[in-house]
Amino acid sequence: MIFKGGTQRLGERYMRSWREKMASRLVLALSACLLFLSACNSENGEATVAADGAIAVKDIRGKEVRLNEPAKRVIVLYQGALDGMYMLNAEHTVVGIQNNIYTNPETFKYFSKLDPRIAWKELPSPGNWETSTNIESVLALKPDLVIIASGQTDAIRLLESLGINVYAVSPQNNEQLFEEIENIGKLTGTHDRAVELLSYTRGMLDEIAEATKHIEQKKSVYYAWSGGRIYSTSGQNSRMHECFELAGVRNACTFEVDQPNINPETLISWDPDLILLWSTDPQVLYDKKELAVLTAVKNKNVHVLNPPFFYDPHTLKIMYAAIELHNVAYGANQNFDLEKDRREIMTNLYGAKATALFE
Repeated sequence: MIFKGGTQRLGERYMRSWREKMASRLVLALSACLLFLSACNSENGEATVAADGAIAVKDIRGKEVRLNEPAKRVIVLYQGALDGMYMLNAEHTVVGIQNNIYTNPETFKYFSKLDPRIAWKELPSPGNWETSTNIESVLALKPDLVIIASGQTDAIRLLESLGINVYAVSPQNNEQLFEEIENIGKLTGTHDRAVELLSYTRGMLDEIAEATKHIEQKKSVYYAWSGGRIYSTSGQNSRMHECFELAGVRNACTFEVDQPNINPETLISWDPDLILLWSTDPQVLYDKKELAVLTAVKNKNVHVLNPPFFYDPHTLKIMYAAIELHNVAYGANQNFDLEKDRREIMTNLYGAKATALFE
């Protein structure tokens, strides 16, 4: 009996040892799988938590940006990304912005409603998104992260050489914009809000596409840039082109490039049904005698997206631009109530902060 019991105890010990070994192997296998999936996500440009616990994302350049923890001090030198910070409820991390926010009256009007620090001009402005960046002013703010236009290559190179984390942005299509929002959400600890925003936006885009897909004879639209730049437009590979497709209209510009400059003869050859302006007085267009032959000019089919804050195509608000463009091109549509849709969209994008935008 004693021998039998001893054998039983030895058997139990063996089984415990075997189970422990198998559990250990299972943990190792699962860990390897998780590391493999993490690497796959990183290769696809998705925001992920790295094996060492750091936050790792890839920006528009394909450059990896790594933070040990969510950024607490962020300088944002790109207006679309700054707008996204307020949608993400990440404005508490912003310690610096682009100077254009203060110098452009329309931009200042609405951003000052979102943030009292902007209203009182308390946030430092160490640069502009299109031109220069004051590196000394950036360093003085001790940022964890700088969000900047990818075109500012010299500033990016210098900042990174000084050990500053840089996330470069310049989305050319919706998917790039969605990735930007999700990545900035990761970098600022607001990823849950990013997921919520993108879910709502994708749903709205699907609804708009469904409402406009029946249009067979699409009207052509020519888009002119801000500040009276009538002969600067957006081509087939641009954010405005995506807006046009969503609205059920055709981009009059046939060039594949993002931002082509054209001459009067080219615009006349396109002869668009509608001309869309951004921060430009229509009279600037009407004063150009060489364009008097255009159908849109003769019929006064010229529309300004105003105030531009609500239509910024570099943000998730591109959906509202598409709704208004559709109504302008084809008349009031039972699917879209512009005033109601504006309030609903802005409320979903900005939350409680949206109330101030309509005051």
